[in-house]
Amino acid sequence: MADISTKTLSLDEIRNLAKTVLVSAGMDGVGSDILADLVMQSERDGPRSHGLAMLPRYVQSFQSGYANGAAKPKIERLAAGVLRGDGDNGFFQIASELARPQLIEMARDAGIAGFTCANTHHLAALRFETEALARQGLIAICVVNSLALIVPHGGKTPVFGTNPMSFACPREGAEPIVWDQASSVVALMDIKLAAAEGHDLPYPGGLDRAGNVTTDASEINETLSLLPFAEHKGTGIALMVEILAAALAGGCLSVETEEKQAFGALNIKPGVTLIAIDPAKWGNPSFLAQVSQIVGQIDAEPGARVPGDGRLKMRAKAQSEGVAVNLALLEELERSD
Repeated sequence: MADISTKTLSLDEIRNLAKTVLVSAGMDGVGSDILADLVMQSERDGPRSHGLAMLPRYVQSFQSGYANGAAKPKIERLAAGVLRGDGDNGFFQIASELARPQLIEMARDAGIAGFTCANTHHLAALRFETEALARQGLIAICVVNSLALIVPHGGKTPVFGTNPMSFACPREGAEPIVWDQASSVVALMDIKLAAAEGHDLPYPGGLDRAGNVTTDASEINETLSLLPFAEHKGTGIALMVEILAAALAGGCLSVETEEKQAFGALNIKPGVTLIAIDPAKWGNPSFLAQVSQIVGQIDAEPGARVPGDGRLKMRAKAQSEGVAVNLALLEELERSD
């Protein structure tokens, strides 16, 4: 593994750098604030592959004209529990910030509510969408499809994106349960980081140039053919996300790449669906106590931890010590601001 030179930055420095780069790329004040916060939070909590390393992809999307840096999303209520958004060709998080208060109100009124959004972009981790709702006492589920990279189990050609999903749930007296994961064995940006840092993946994550499964991150980064997790089971999850995100919201399917290619862009314009559930309306006054019991059973197992809780240790360390940033990446970003 190659030696990597780093420089430690505080979380404020990371956010300020991200904000400067995004504004220089043509993003307006509101949107750059939202994305800069996401970059900082990703460096703080992980996955860091969605932090500063994602900024060149944001920059390309704005400078190529593929994404709208001054998006003004429109939110429409279609039914008692349904919101639909048009992202105005901006990033989903801007539409989500706009829709969140109404989504929360609707979920608390009806017990469940959903928000779908198309004509939008998404390159960040999903966990921050669901965590924001869990902090309001709601259960949240979010799905988004993405550029076709996953080869269905038994196939050779990518059909689905890494098609991530996230789940969050409040818990009494503690931080919410929050996890997110890709439908692939390994997320694409983690493969790109491994390739850049010169090391293999810990387990097979994609196909090499000959169509064989491999741990070689560099070869997978060339073929862009990733394996679904758990073989046919992961393929089923990727299919579910494709339907709930792209088809339900009306976004591009993972294989619809014509516009992306025309702009030399790095992702499609997907669909995103976010569902909020108010457990207080579902008739079980012991909900939070039972969540605590479930969590306690996991915590009682030596070596086990609640999914997503690893981020809390990363968060505490980053808040007190800052984050070590790849110096080559830092120099690239400083040249682009």
